[in-house]
Amino acid sequence: MAARRRLATGGGIGGGSPGVTGGRPPGEAATLVVVNVGRLVTGDPRLPAPGLVEDAALAASGDRIVYAGPASGLEVAIGPETIELDAHGAAVIPGFVDAHTHLIWLGERSEEYALRAGGASYEEIAEKGGGIRSTVAATAAGTVPELATAARERARRMLRLGTTTVEIKSGYGQSLEAELRQLRAARTLGEEADLPEVVTTYLPLHGLPDGDRAAYLERVLGEGLAAAASLAGFVDCFCEIGAWEVDECERLLVAARTHGLRAKIHADQRSHSGGSALAARMGAASADHLDHATDGDLRGLARAGVTGVLLPGASMVLDGPPPPGRRLLEAGVTVALATDCNPGTCWCESMPLMVSLGVATAGLTPAEALLAATAGGAAALGLNDRGRLLPGLRCDALVLDTRDWLDVGYHLGANPVARVIAGGRLVRS
Repeated sequence: MAARRRLATGGGIGGGSPGVTGGRPPGEAATLVVVNVGRLVTGDPRLPAPGLVEDAALAASGDRIVYAGPASGLEVAIGPETIELDAHGAAVIPGFVDAHTHLIWLGERSEEYALRAGGASYEEIAEKGGGIRSTVAATAAGTVPELATAARERARRMLRLGTTTVEIKSGYGQSLEAELRQLRAARTLGEEADLPEVVTTYLPLHGLPDGDRAAYLERVLGEGLAAAASLAGFVDCFCEIGAWEVDECERLLVAARTHGLRAKIHADQRSHSGGSALAARMGAASADHLDHATDGDLRGLARAGVTGVLLPGASMVLDGPPPPGRRLLEAGVTVALATDCNPGTCWCESMPLMVSLGVATAGLTPAEALLAATAGGAAALGLNDRGRLLPGLRCDALVLDTRDWLDVGYHLGANPVARVIAGGRLVRS
């Protein structure tokens, strides 16, 4: 029979209890209890930002949180299989949700890094056969096992840095078969217990194809979307001058609806291309980059309920305008931060670094940046079951190596994560 632990009453922050919807039935033993939490970041907007609880505890039954609140209110059933984790006064925060990556690639582009440092632009490098075209040449020939093997260590680094959910795009194939292999490789990673959970996105309109552009688009609209629908939850496009035009992207996104694929858009990254306005018109799940979006564009995103995904690493590497974090918030847009992990413009697996850059370059406060990297990322992926530590939600949590959650962004370039809990399981200790 299960015992009871720390038997003050109370349902925890957010009005939940051990029997909330999405949890396990009342009386069933908790499978994980985290005690001696110095500061718990719940993401609850009713609490001091970013949803802070001092001297706290966290408990899960299966993959769901059953308690998140003051240690004095902890009341959960415990049994012989309950794992008790002592945080030793450290802070606990939600797992990071990285909502924009290009994690599946072969080859490398370090020479471009040197060329950009010498003054070459993104567009000049692409004209000489570099950029996306270079990665396509290496990636398109890869088998599913080769692609998964190359990406696996990147995904492991992400987990060690606290990412518990990651979006992975195709986009380096530029043929139907090669794009599908990238999606299958991403799903292979998502099946592995010691890696982040994976959300897949079909990105057929990324670089421009060799040969007949119109014929390629027609094949994507037909065979491509039909085949990708069983492998991805989203469809994306690089809406940019010199890449794919607004009308081409709109055709893709309209056709994708019939296959149940939600829209995402690389919008206004290198120029004011019209991608943000398209995202609002289409009711996209997210508009990503937004470096050249106008205030009017951002108000349109807010009205349409589109999440704005900022990629400060890419903005910095490409020497673009600062990401419009403050302007997005003032417009009423939900903001996400993501790595844009890719081989050309931001080879970075670190969400803690994106939190730092969100504060330093995008005008976010530390609390806003942390929420953008957790709850904001979940919003960009349409995931309402994670990104905050509240009863009933998925138990994705990070035990830090410091008492102060502010150190996530403040300790620039460090890894503040000591332990990773994903789906209620301790996956890194």
